[in-house]
Amino acid sequence: MPKRYNCVLLMTDRPDLADAAEAFARERFDVRYASRHSRNEREFPQEAASTIAHGNVDFLLNYLAPMYVPKVVFQEVQREAINFHPAPPAWPGIGSASYALYRGDPTFGATAHRMTAKIDGGEIVGVAQFPVCSEDTCETLFSRALRATLDLFFEVCQELTLDGHAVPTGDHWERAAVTRAEFERWMTLTPTDSPDQIVRKMRALKHPRFPGPFFEINGVRMQVPKGLDPIKNPGSLSSLWESNGNNEPTRGPDE
Repeated sequence: MPKRYNCVLLMTDRPDLADAAEAFARERFDVRYASRHSRNEREFPQEAASTIAHGNVDFLLNYLAPMYVPKVVFQEVQREAINFHPAPPAWPGIGSASYALYRGDPTFGATAHRMTAKIDGGEIVGVAQFPVCSEDTCETLFSRALRATLDLFFEVCQELTLDGHAVPTGDHWERAAVTRAEFERWMTLTPTDSPDQIVRKMRALKHPRFPGPFFEINGVRMQVPKGLDPIKNPGSLSSLWESNGNNEPTRGPDE
């Protein structure tokens, strides 16, 4: 019988994803600590850090939990500290679904990688891919990536259960992780953007719960009017820099 390893499990607070991940993990590991976190949480749970420091923990699994894991924490894990990222190796960091739509990527997916001090920069140990559909929006593409991340979680956990370690896939990150500041700048349209760039960016950022893209007037950042349709009315693009509007909050940490 294979050895039963133990783990610390950090998860999203979405029950449709976390329930299945936690049940799967508990069937295969001795789960020493498990917690769920909202998308805006940033502080690493002290109880998890204490468990790892004093509990001889084999695996630390971060399944869509939004916080940064301190280096001292994952270095104390005995075997593997693995993060599950809802985007392919082409798009580390945030804004992945929007960038993929803007560029016209034919596929999207999810990535499992070893944790390092560099965000979304560790050795890749699992990749899931699926085709991008012509009707995909930021919301639908990211939602499918979350589901792919769950499938990848099952796959990697099974590998850990049997082998006690994860095997690198040979895939590599294609760029440095996109930061929040970089994504904020990219979401802002400028008068020098071509009509094609604006149309593609508006499609890539369309989301029912989050604002974007934005434009600026005299240094004031504003939400693009919801009724603007540059595909049907290209002349409406010039109205962006002639309108008035209100500042809007930016997107959440992951999309």
